[in-house]
Amino acid sequence: MARGIYKIINAVNNKFYVGSAVNYEKRKARHLWQLRRGDHGNKHLQAAWNLYGAEVFKFALIQEVADTEDLLAAENVWLFEHVGKEYCYNIASDATAPTRGFYAEKNPMWGKTFSHTDEAKARIGAASKARVQSEEEKSKRRQSMKGHSVSTETRAKISETLSGEGNFWYGKKRDDHGAKVSRAVQAINPEGHIKVFDSIKTLRETLELHSPTVNRALKSGLPLSRGPLTGWSFKYACSTS
Repeated sequence: MARGIYKIINAVNNKFYVGSAVNYEKRKARHLWQLRRGDHGNKHLQAAWNLYGAEVFKFALIQEVADTEDLLAAENVWLFEHVGKEYCYNIASDATAPTRGFYAEKNPMWGKTFSHTDEAKARIGAASKARVQSEEEKSKRRQSMKGHSVSTETRAKISETLSGEGNFWYGKKRDDHGAKVSRAVQAINPEGHIKVFDSIKTLRETLELHSPTVNRALKSGLPLSRGPLTGWSFKYACSTS
C-alpha cells in the first residue's frame, strides 16, 4: 500500500492538483469516481477535467511518506509553496484545515506565523528535506514530466471535444453528419417503453444528456451503464439505405 504525496497533472498545460493519502490507489480511485460523476470537491480541477477530457490527466505518487502522522505536515510543505499560483488547482493552503486555508485575501492566516510544537516542526522539516533533490534527480523529474506530453492522437481527441463536442461523426462530410443528426431517434427505457425524438439534438436537450454519451450509445447499441438514465438505450428510428 503506497502512502504519500500525489499529483493529478494536466498534461496539456502541466497544471496540477496536489494531495496526500494513506492509501494512494484508493484515493486515486475516489478522485476518478468524483471527476467522472462531475461533482469533485475542487471546482477548478473538475472544470479542467470537463474541458480537456479524462485522457490528458495523469496521476503520480511524487513523495512517499513512511509515517501516517507525517502526511499532513508533508502535504502542507507543498500547499504553502504552490497554492495561489496559476499552475496549481488547489484552493486550500492548509491540509489541517481545508475550509479555512483559502489563498490570497480570502485566507485570514495567509502570511502569518504558525505556532507548531517541536515535534511538528521536526516533521515539517523532515518533509522539507525530503524535497531537496540533486541536479540528477531534478533532471530525471523534468524528463518524466516530458513523458506526459500529449500525443498527436490525444490532441486530436481534445480538439474534437472542444470543437465537435466529442462527436464521433466529427471530420466526416457535413452532408452525412447533418443527415444523421436530423434523423429521428428512439429512446428505450429499461421497461421497454419507446419514445421517439425528431433529432439527436432534441433527445439530448430533453433528457439532459451530453453529446458523447448519446453518440457512444447509438454507435454501440448498448444501454447506458451509469448515470440517472442507466439502462436506457438509443437507436435511429429507421435504418439508412
